[in-house]
Amino acid sequence: MNLALVFLFGCLVGAAELISRHSDHRLRAISTVPSLAYLLLNGLMSVFALLVINYVRPEWLGYKTDASGIVQSPESIWLILAAGFSGATFFRSSVFKLKTPDGDMSIGPAIIIDVFLNVIDESVDRIIGQQRLIEVSAIMDGVNFDKAAKNLPTFSFAALRRLSPDAQQQFAFQLKQLADRTELDPKVRSISLGLSIMNLTGKPILTQAVTQLGDTIK
Repeated sequence: MNLALVFLFGCLVGAAELISRHSDHRLRAISTVPSLAYLLLNGLMSVFALLVINYVRPEWLGYKTDASGIVQSPESIWLILAAGFSGATFFRSSVFKLKTPDGDMSIGPAIIIDVFLNVIDESVDRIIGQQRLIEVSAIMDGVNFDKAAKNLPTFSFAALRRLSPDAQQQFAFQLKQLADRTELDPKVRSISLGLSIMNLTGKPILTQAVTQLGDTIK
């Protein structure tokens, strides 16, 4: 029973990660084949963490040895929570970082686990990316980039109350790059603008904003 619950908690941690990274396609982010592999790996890491905890028996977690030498285990709920939520964190930790010409390399459990998780996460991103292109191409059909660049971002972002300054700065940089690339096809610039906005607002807000602005951005 404990192993099943720990596995479930580990999967939930993985699901939360995927949803936070692909918030515009929450259901698809956790229902593709690569994403299911991501959840499975997170669940297995939590189960392995529970096995390690039961072997090490750390006192800070509530393990106690009585006068007769018998080890008393803590409440199951604490073991489940500790292993379920900390498994992924432990196995992605690094003992130290080694500087290389290509950047810092983590030395520790993370050096293996991160490779698998990054490959799976990139696969999920590519699958969802295909859907994003289809949706944004339809939403931004007929939209003029020069007109939309002035009004669409402001109108879309006004619907959000918690858009961080960092996200707005990053978008402003992306918008400037698109505005400077006048050699690009107008349709490419328009779709790229829509993708940048939808990454921050989601599909419903972008769709409604384009509908509301209508001919003013076409």
